[in-house]
Amino acid sequence: MEIINQTLIVRCFDSWNIETVLRLCREYKELVEQINDKPWACLVDLSEWELATPDMWDEIGKLNEWGNSHNQRFEAVICSMSIQQMLMEESHSVLTNVETKFCDDMKQARAWLKSVGALSAG
Repeated sequence: MEIINQTLIVRCFDSWNIETVLRLCREYKELVEQINDKPWACLVDLSEWELATPDMWDEIGKLNEWGNSHNQRFEAVICSMSIQQMLMEESHSVLTNVETKFCDDMKQARAWLKSVGALSAG
């Protein structure tokens, strides 16, 4: 994970268990605390992610609720499998303050985030 401008970039790899998800949630919040004084975005790259155990979705739901109430405004999600998009769409139902865009690749995700002002053009 890294922060660029007001955007948290999250690259997901391999398959996950609940311990991985709990670590992600903890580190995600720690990083976002550096930028959530202003509206921020998240770019989630799932192109190399192999899904996870079903118990992770409760934690992802809590993380989405946290972002929703901590100034998140945009989320770009790169999916390589339709099941990823379906699961992410379900988890995003709590994101009432966040505009989400599903993208095919990093170029498309960055272009959309630039278009909404979450990443600089450089």
